Amino acid sequence: MDGILPVYKPVGITSFDVIRAFKRAQFTGRDPVKYKVGHGGTLDPFADGVLLLLLGKATKKMNELSALPKTYRAVARLGASSDTLDCTGHINLRFKVQDLRLSLEQLNEQGEKFLGEIEQEIPDYSATKINGVPRYKLARAGKEMEKKTKIVKIDDLRFTKIEADMVEFVSTVSSGTYIRQLSYDIFKSLGVESYLESLTRTRIGDITIEKCCKIEDFSSESWKDRLT
Repeated sequence: MDGILPVYKPVGITSFDVIRAFKRAQFTGRDPVKYKVGHGGTLDPFADGVLLLLLGKATKKMNELSALPKTYRAVARLGASSDTLDCTGHINLRFKVQDLRLSLEQLNEQGEKFLGEIEQEIPDYSATKINGVPRYKLARAGKEMEKKTKIVKIDDLRFTKIEADMVEFVSTVSSGTYIRQLSYDIFKSLGVESYLESLTRTRIGDITIEKCCKIEDFSSESWKDRLT
């Protein structure tokens, strides 16, 4: 059983939870240790959307698939900040929404400055390792870390909706781009504190969210119709 299986990952679970759910459904009463299942690019627990499960020999394509551009739909909350840059962290610095006077035109104009290759700071709460230890573990322990950056590419960025203190945008980016950091940097450049309230990955390469099966499909044979 080899191939690429697009799966919709819901909010609240990890990418590896999806792998474990697949193995539990397919190997009930059997030992799945020798059967390889990987994924083509992780999604944070607070995010949902397209996750590619790589089954059997398809795990050899992990690096190739992980490098594909990805499209996200994000919603940022303005007027507050978070130590994790998203809704899972400690929220502070709230102020009145009416003090924020931003238009879609202004946001899109500012967003254009972030298109192309940019140097992006790696968030403290990320899986990037320092001497073998993930940054997020050091951050949780209150350890100070040297700021690190990397080059990422923003192919497309469009702000689509403003509603009270919530702003929606869609972006297509290179692999390894931190959308929560991108969002924070854009609003910070306008003098506004923010964090990501929600994040949905809608596409990886040519594979869209509409092509995904759901975790509950693992218990039947219907997921095989999505296998490529």
